[in-house]
Amino acid sequence: MFFIGIFGIEEKAKAIRQIEVSMCPFCTKRGTHTLFKVYSYFHFFFIPIFRWNVRYFLQTSCCNRVYLITNAQLARDLERGENIPITLADVELFRRFEQDFGYEDGRSDFCPNCQRRVSKTFLYCPYCGSKLE
Repeated sequence: MFFIGIFGIEEKAKAIRQIEVSMCPFCTKRGTHTLFKVYSYFHFFFIPIFRWNVRYFLQTSCCNRVYLITNAQLARDLERGENIPITLADVELFRRFEQDFGYEDGRSDFCPNCQRRVSKTFLYCPYCGSKLE
């Protein structure tokens, strides 16, 4: 955030809508996708004047990934509420949450309390807080 006196520049991210999918094109499971709109804007007395750098993202609930939508027309159609199929050609992988916690390597295990997958490098479960053995 950049702010001087009565004007400034900020970045905002807002969830637009939930998209129910019968089969995720990325992992082939059933789940929901959340459409996010992220943009920078200039404000005067905290009233937005104009926006730039508008980007759209999809966050999947089934495979825990965030995709940047590279097809601008598809992103605008999804924002308007149209149900258009999303393909791998329309998106680019932005972030994979499992990599942050070391799930993809051979050092992963399950929490004995909540049964969720956690890295063996953790001393405590990040979900329930119980001590791992």
